Amino acid sequence: MLTGACAASRSVVEIQEPAKIENPATGPAVKIVSVEDKRQFEIDPSTPDIPSLSNDEIDDVTFTSRAYARKRNTYGMALGDVLLPEGKTVADAVNKAISNGFKQAGYRVLEPGDAEYDSADSVDADLIKFWSWFEPGFWQVTVHNKSEVTLKGNELNKGEPVTVTDSYQEKMQMVLDSDWQSSAVNALRELSSKIAQKLETLK
Repeated sequence: MLTGACAASRSVVEIQEPAKIENPATGPAVKIVSVEDKRQFEIDPSTPDIPSLSNDEIDDVTFTSRAYARKRNTYGMALGDVLLPEGKTVADAVNKAISNGFKQAGYRVLEPGDAEYDSADSVDADLIKFWSWFEPGFWQVTVHNKSEVTLKGNELNKGEPVTVTDSYQEKMQMVLDSDWQSSAVNALRELSSKIAQKLETLK
């Protein structure tokens, strides 16, 4: 029930991109303009679901923008953290999940150069939470992920912000770097579904 080799050190683990969903043939047109990472990191958080870094670099976006998990030992003591490779950010990964969520709900997500791009409703998103951690257990551990995004558009929900949250978890015997990746991918996939469900209720 350990986190595998090098649990005390920092790991750089890429999140495999979710399968891209094609735009529906018809439907409201939106363009995702920005996803702003507003996650709050703490040096010594009281609970493991609060983002933190092993080297206390919580004010350095070079690291916080890439961080998505923190390792712990079997007693729950915080150890090394898990970051995306340089050049990649958690906001970019969440952006793709948001895009898939809109498409699942029947929206056409347009890119620069697409017809109607200029007239499509601009959507901005705040990334409030996306963090993974594990909970020790006697026979197995549970890997958790909490995510939360707020979507804002002039035509979306009559201009009122839309908040979508999700809690994902899976049980395993030990946690390796590949498990952090798998958990994050599954959490993003589930977030897309929750976004789609929320958007369907607003139509």
